[in-house]
Amino acid sequence: MNIVAILRSREMYNILKPFLDGHNVRHYSNKEDFLNETDNIKNSENLVLIVNAGIPIGEDILSLPNVKAIQQFGIGYENVDMGYASKKDVLVFNAPTAGTYNAVSVAELSLFFILALARDYNGCVNSINHGVANQPIGHSISEKKIGIVGLGGIGQELIKILKPFKPEIYGLKHGKPGAGYAEKLGIKFAGTVDDDFKKILPSVDYIVLAVPLEKNTENLINDETVGLMKSGVCVINVGRAGLIDKDSLLKGLKSGKIKGAGLDVFWEEPVHISDDIFHFNVVATPHIGGATYESIADISRICAENINGWIDNGDLTNCVNEDLI
Repeated sequence: MNIVAILRSREMYNILKPFLDGHNVRHYSNKEDFLNETDNIKNSENLVLIVNAGIPIGEDILSLPNVKAIQQFGIGYENVDMGYASKKDVLVFNAPTAGTYNAVSVAELSLFFILALARDYNGCVNSINHGVANQPIGHSISEKKIGIVGLGGIGQELIKILKPFKPEIYGLKHGKPGAGYAEKLGIKFAGTVDDDFKKILPSVDYIVLAVPLEKNTENLINDETVGLMKSGVCVINVGRAGLIDKDSLLKGLKSGKIKGAGLDVFWEEPVHISDDIFHFNVVATPHIGGATYESIADISRICAENINGWIDNGDLTNCVNEDLI
């Protein structure tokens, strides 16, 4: 099989390639280089593309007659025009996080944001830059109230990591939790995103967004929900930028209603330090939540299993085109 990996990181590709032994694999760091390709790979028969999140896959790619499948290098696939993909009979696969180092890695980054905001990391950097000792004074996260929006692989791993701090955790999932679900996870409360997000906002000290971007989760953080939040709350987003309305976050940070934000995802990527979000108390990473060697290896393995299973047996495990399945 001819496989094109459109991955921004060459190092990421180097980890992926050994899992695709036996296939003809080519790497491009961006979509434009692939589309401008004059070699035979673009026009070769039966082509599978492996793509990073955030690389738009629309008609320009999906209309190529030899593209048979898109494999997302991760769980999110909102960058793919799913309607057009299904219209062209192009299968789209993802790599779920549950039970992988990807979930663990993103959960660990979430903990980093919580701790960095609690101890005023930006204030610490400022003190060091100005030769100031013993400032700033931060907070302990022990026994604080933490809302986790999304109880998939990432949310559940974060719960495990947080347990030694003995927080009160309020978890929200898409579907209605069954009887005893909160007790099973060892958390204070379990509810649904649709019914309970607004209810937990007046209580929680930290809000962690680890949920897919869908119609009911787009702009979860907006003017209304910021208004419901506890004063001095910290907002952390390790999901997708579209979970937050940027203007609402900026207003919340400016007013002090939101004390700080931890962001791994941005409305335009790559993000630059000149972005106006950095006028405020924001701890940021450049969309590297799952970018650990352990995580990349796990994602690579799942991508290869998806592709080989489909080629060898017609297996559609992790295929997300509901109408094609």
